[in-house]
Amino acid sequence: MTPSSLLLYTLLISANKYCPRTQKPRKTRQKMAQESSINRASRRTRILNNHLVQSPSDPTSCLRSNSCLSYTPPEVTERLGFDTKEMRKILDLHNLEDRDWLYGVIKQGKVFNGKERGGRLFVLPDYNQTMEQQREMTMKRIEYLFERGVFDGWLMKNGVEAELKKLAFLDVIQNFDQSLAVMLGVHFFLWGGAIQFMGTKRHHDKWLRDTETFGLKGCFSMTELGHGSNVRGIETVTTYDLKTGEFVINTPCESAQKYWIGGAANHATHTIVFSQLTIDGVNQGVHAFIAQIRDADGNICPNIRIAECGHKIGLNGVDNGRIWFDNLRIPRENLLNSVADVSPDGQYLSAIKDPDQRFAAFLAPLTSGRVTIATSAVFSSKVGLATAIRYSLSRRAFSVTPNGPEVLLLDYPSHQRRLLPLLAKSYAMTFGGNYLKMIYVNRTPGSAKTLHVVSSAFKAIFTWHNMRTLQECREACGGQGLKTENKIGHLKGEFDVQSTFEGDNNVLMQQVSKALLSEYAAAKKKNKPFKGLGLEHMNGPVPVIPSNLSSSTLRSSQFQMNAFCLRERDLLNRFAAEVSLYQSKGESKEQAFILSYQIAEDLGRAFSDRAILQIFIDAEANVSAGSLKNVLGLLRSMYALICLEEDAAFLRYGYLSTDNAAAVRKEVTKLCGELRPHALALVSSLGIPDAFLGPIAFNWIDANSWSSVKR
Repeated sequence: MTPSSLLLYTLLISANKYCPRTQKPRKTRQKMAQESSINRASRRTRILNNHLVQSPSDPTSCLRSNSCLSYTPPEVTERLGFDTKEMRKILDLHNLEDRDWLYGVIKQGKVFNGKERGGRLFVLPDYNQTMEQQREMTMKRIEYLFERGVFDGWLMKNGVEAELKKLAFLDVIQNFDQSLAVMLGVHFFLWGGAIQFMGTKRHHDKWLRDTETFGLKGCFSMTELGHGSNVRGIETVTTYDLKTGEFVINTPCESAQKYWIGGAANHATHTIVFSQLTIDGVNQGVHAFIAQIRDADGNICPNIRIAECGHKIGLNGVDNGRIWFDNLRIPRENLLNSVADVSPDGQYLSAIKDPDQRFAAFLAPLTSGRVTIATSAVFSSKVGLATAIRYSLSRRAFSVTPNGPEVLLLDYPSHQRRLLPLLAKSYAMTFGGNYLKMIYVNRTPGSAKTLHVVSSAFKAIFTWHNMRTLQECREACGGQGLKTENKIGHLKGEFDVQSTFEGDNNVLMQQVSKALLSEYAAAKKKNKPFKGLGLEHMNGPVPVIPSNLSSSTLRSSQFQMNAFCLRERDLLNRFAAEVSLYQSKGESKEQAFILSYQIAEDLGRAFSDRAILQIFIDAEANVSAGSLKNVLGLLRSMYALICLEEDAAFLRYGYLSTDNAAAVRKEVTKLCGELRPHALALVSSLGIPDAFLGPIAFNWIDANSWSSVKR
């Protein structure tokens, strides 16, 4: 008996000792025990042996040893079915040459920590550094980019072209490191943007040039320990001293300390302070003030206390800090006065008399944060998908035939189901992000409402999508997804905060629904058609969903839009009815909103999905007939149908029957199979250079070889 057979036999005999038996007479039991023990041992030995030693299909052949795995680039076996350069033009939309120039600048700079893996260069921050070291590297990278003119015109140039170039550069920077992008966003978009849009000429002349040239370093003090999304409730207090012509800023309690202020802990010299303004004992609401918090040598100014927020799950290259103000005096001119002002004799002046409208006008310019967060979330999801899909096009697991080759991960239908619908969503949200950018750079007072609603909706939907995508990509890469150098796992921690900063996503979705309800109420009250926010579909007849959905119907853009419009229309009607019902029972309007939160969140998602689908359809319509348009049609159908499948509202409210839901599910699987041949081309079209992906996207064997360790 061989050692392995002996081991199996011993294990089985041992296991038999613990098998329960029906009681028999003693002699019978002994005889039966001997026979059954031998039979059971023999039977189980055969079964286990079959599990452990696979019999060759040819009884005369011997087991062959497997040869070592080798990496085959997917470009060798995968065919590109459309022009990837043309697809990239559609996706990136603007400033492609500027983007590529900046990608090159980053790859060449030593401060960007380039490392060779598998014969390729990859750039990635060193997350093994301490929090303090990561922060210092962020500042060195800002200096490097500044010296090469990257920030020229970010504040001193106006116009659509200048703004689009700035947004394109920010896209590139965040693909390298989100901490770097956040620090620049705080300095240019929050501090600089507040001076641009909330200030007037006196502020522009004094502060903007020094901001662009980093003669000062700005931060943005809105959030407090006790108040985040509820800006109107902040507790910092500013009073006007008539005798000296100064404002006096105070932190009256611990919950009023400014919290999570990016740049405040170590580097910022100035900040925008959001505070309640009290004039002659009357609270005039939240206003913004410029305050210096450090001198040019980095020393904290008198009457200011600053402390760390501490280590975070991500973004440790950002020095988040806390600030307390103790009777800090600032000049009267430091009030950002585009909406309201205080005269030297202490008179409060504003052309907008209604406090609610004044508050809305005051915060309207701050939508840039939601715009940049939304677009950066989509780029993050694309980095994850490009890495995971490329890996799945070269990594194999299990064979389906005896001694046959192992199967590529992406050739498993289940793996396609995990990644390809998310890729279609990222394509759809790329088009949505481009639309959001365009309404932002072309904004007018008349488009303020649309910009607020769309940026709120897309910021929530895109950041939720990003976190879900990164998690799925991490799992799809197995253990390699855990390695920081492969980016995906670490990006989860870097981007997690996006779900709550610049507005908690759930709160933003409720704001979207409130805005839709206001449009609904206005249209009904005036008995006029709906106009704006894409609600014009409410003026037509109620869409009808066919009882039987064929494949061609499911892929029809008209059916897809009808289904999305039906959901949005019905949920808006339900939301209005539910709020009205609560009010009829004596609840206040605000409490009625709160109690109707479930329909509000369903409605917010319905609005977002419908808007994105319409933008996708419009983008597809601008492409000439051919292979590119055909692939976009597959992606659009995948986006629409996966939304139908995933949102329970379609079944909950009866928009789809169970049979139709099953048909949708089946069609998604078919679309996965049809998109599979285009997988490499689709991720190659995303415009992200190889150096900005994880090493497992390429030769993951060489990247993990012993020679790479020695290097």
